[in-house]
Amino acid sequence: MRRLALATLAVVVLVAGAGCLGSGGVSDDQLAENATYAWNASANGTIDLSTGSYRAVFRVSNQSELRLATPTDLAGDSPVSVSAVQFRYPNGTVVNSSAIEVDQTRSETIVHLPAADGQFGYTASAGERVATLPTPVKGSYEVVLPGGMDVDLPVFGHVSPGGYDRSYEDGRVHLRWDDVSGDSVEVNYYYRQDLYIYGGVVLLALLAGGAGAFYIRLQIRRLREYRRDAGLDVE
Repeated sequence: MRRLALATLAVVVLVAGAGCLGSGGVSDDQLAENATYAWNASANGTIDLSTGSYRAVFRVSNQSELRLATPTDLAGDSPVSVSAVQFRYPNGTVVNSSAIEVDQTRSETIVHLPAADGQFGYTASAGERVATLPTPVKGSYEVVLPGGMDVDLPVFGHVSPGGYDRSYEDGRVHLRWDDVSGDSVEVNYYYRQDLYIYGGVVLLALLAGGAGAFYIRLQIRRLREYRRDAGLDVE
């Protein structure tokens, strides 16, 4: 009887948990969150970065599902934890998570689209100064950096793949590719104001080094004068 009671309790817990989660363990509340997307974007993939998150819009054509994953250094691919999912039909009608099925495995998130043609938007988390972004559709891409960020200096910024165009519009840096054939785009960016801080630190270090070198030379000169005055110098 005790084993039966425990088994019944386990089933109840599983059923209750299933009521709080969507397909494949994705939270229904998370999927149903609200967001505003750039449906008028011209690129096949448009990703708008902000501090700690990003909003993505992908244009699909004759495609019933999208697979979203990001590569990791040790564990292979990792699923993207999506939220605020929306789909826009070619006629402009936008539907939310009630019309979109989302499954998640250990290595990827699978989005089953309500139509084969249209646009899919979602929100996900990202690093504050580095982002690895999935590219589930092929073709043109645009990544918009957060305000005040840049990638222009090689030591501080890095973008992969290369071959992109960089422009500055409305106070933000835009990166554009005519064609992305890989599975992801990686962007390492920095605050432009940090360059002034780094420059100030380098300048102070140079000034401190110069002052130290001058002090050492002055002490050596004084020591030589002392030895000469004391008659300690010999040929």
